[in-house]
Amino acid sequence: MSASQEAKGLSFVLLEPGQNVSEAEYHDWYDNEHAPARLTIPTFFNAARFKAADGQKPAYLTLYDISEPSVADGPEYQAVKDNGSERDKRLLSTVQYLNRRAYSLFYSTTHPNALASDFPAKFIAYAAFEVKPEDEVDFNKFYEEEHIAMVAKVPGWLRSRRYILSNSMVRGSVDPEVTVCKYLIINDFSRGGYMETPEMKAAGTTPWTFKVASYLIGSEIRHFELLKEYKRPG
Repeated sequence: MSASQEAKGLSFVLLEPGQNVSEAEYHDWYDNEHAPARLTIPTFFNAARFKAADGQKPAYLTLYDISEPSVADGPEYQAVKDNGSERDKRLLSTVQYLNRRAYSLFYSTTHPNALASDFPAKFIAYAAFEVKPEDEVDFNKFYEEEHIAMVAKVPGWLRSRRYILSNSMVRGSVDPEVTVCKYLIINDFSRGGYMETPEMKAAGTTPWTFKVASYLIGSEIRHFELLKEYKRPG
């Protein structure tokens, strides 16, 4: 069984460096210090960093597949954080915006011809929603019985995963303000332009889609392109 198959959780980190952190230092720190340190934790299986492809802020997203949501802030993570360098601590407190979330995986489907080398995907689209409690059953049926199957017809689709929020920490602010919601779906694609395809347009215009839109009391929709993949040491 691969590490990704064992991953029942996700550590999801949105970050906006802001004017007080140079782009050069930000990338050097994250690539050579911050992300590699977290991959020394046995329950952090992999990491991939993405840059916004939609012109919105926060501009950066890092996804860590983890064994379960609790390890995102567990003792081993806290030890790595506490033992970080002075630069690590300084930049974590200096960046304009930081949002760390932990999620629990409850649904995943992958293209039958997808290879391990296709991941992390070159492009991801994520959507997070807060749903009226009385409508959650039909909301989840919509994804499981219609929407994901239609998105899977989009050229370049590789995988769809659905998560439920376990916890979230926010420090700083961006404009517009980020809405942290209970339900998250991440769709992986091997190519860009997926939103303009007939298949994606069809998926977003069904009667059930319009019905589900009336259930929502919060939403967050973003598009990102792969920036860097990080490997576990050894």
